[in-house]
Amino acid sequence: NMAKENTIENKSTELFYDLACRSFSASWNMFMEVNGDGDANNYLDDPDFMSPFIIYVIDHIQNNFERFTTQEGNCGDINQVNFEQVAALLVGYSENFRK
Repeated sequence: NMAKENTIENKSTELFYDLACRSFSASWNMFMEVNGDGDANNYLDDPDFMSPFIIYVIDHIQNNFERFTTQEGNCGDINQVNFEQVAALLVGYSENFRK
């Protein structure tokens, strides 16, 4: 059920996902600049590239979650974050980068 998957169950997961999307965009744009001759769609279709990329983004936010949320005046609890859901949503989010 797609509708259920897109409903984020708690505030901490929502905050985490928002940060992860921004981190994903920044990392993706930087990566594509460095690999400018590469085809975005080829990377998006390659699970051996996308899985580590998404894990990298999640790790980055996980390591800085408290600092990032505090900076933005939010309060989140890392223990309430549904990482599986975040990863699944990021896979969907990555489709925005198709050329």
